[in-house]
Amino acid sequence: MTPSVTEVMRGCAAALTQPPSPDAGPEFFASRVGMISMLANLAAQEANRAAAAAAAENADIRAVFAGASAYDAALDGRLAAAAREVDGDLSLAALDAANARLRRLLIELHTRVEEAGDRALDRVILALYVRMAEGRRLQLGG
Repeated sequence: MTPSVTEVMRGCAAALTQPPSPDAGPEFFASRVGMISMLANLAAQEANRAAAAAAAENADIRAVFAGASAYDAALDGRLAAAAREVDGDLSLAALDAANARLRRLLIELHTRVEEAGDRALDRVILALYVRMAEGRRLQLGG
């Protein structure tokens, strides 16, 4: 499970409302506050760029689908249909839902590409995975 920004922030708020145990020393409390601070910082980074990252990934995945017409029939025409889609609802929830669906179809396509030994399209998909990971990278302390 990948928690949403909302879930992370709710967890931070819950952790901050819990008083320290009488058995725990000030070091424990300080470390808990430090962890909460780090999580809040990571959530802020994600909130700042999550919609743009998801929209970019969705467009990149659809572009791969548009170039993979040789596999469309084996995937029941879903590649061509997905390639024509546009993200109309730019809310993070809608973008993430579309992204999850597109990623599942990308995995199906990649499986077929590997089975077919299609090295050219395999390299395109692997490069997409790298771009997607780079686009989602968070910086500790940043």
